[in-house]
Amino acid sequence: MTDTTKNNEPLALESDIAFDELIKNTQVSESLRQEVSSFLARESRLLDSRMYRTWHSEILSPDITYAVVSKELRSIKERRYDQPDTVYLFNDDHRQLGIRIEHDLDPQNWRSSPLERYCRILSNIEIGQEQGSLDLEVRSSCILTRGRRAYQVDQFFYTRTDILIRDDQGQLKLKSRYIEYPERSISGHNMLVYL
Repeated sequence: MTDTTKNNEPLALESDIAFDELIKNTQVSESLRQEVSSFLARESRLLDSRMYRTWHSEILSPDITYAVVSKELRSIKERRYDQPDTVYLFNDDHRQLGIRIEHDLDPQNWRSSPLERYCRILSNIEIGQEQGSLDLEVRSSCILTRGRRAYQVDQFFYTRTDILIRDDQGQLKLKSRYIEYPERSISGHNMLVYL
């Protein structure tokens, strides 16, 4: 059964329905749930503290895919043309993220003075795992607040789906991050942040 409007328009995306099925069929131990939660909390702290190089080397897998997408928010009847409803705001790999990090940390960067401050909150963390797979699919809802001056405060809210894997030492690494950003136009000054 899918949730629909009275006009039979779907309320949930296919990816949301598929993830719900995965969650219903996944048993996660409390120790694994705590390990994933601690991993995500450390990642948030590294990003909020501008420890980008540590994030890049210790959190990200070398084959990371990092995508931020915006989906069309119009109702089905309001669509005037048959174009894809997804726009990629970012679609980076490990090398591209490294380049962005070095640019962000360059003292010549206009964002370096005064420094930006960040505070992110993660919630609704759910863990799914396909039968026979070692990869963990983790969904979370996030709010990121960025402040630069007393009058320059931006807030971003988004949902992200992460794929976590284990490296050769058994440590969790972020292999994939797919971020659904619910605004077609960015309401803040820019989106030069790591979500």
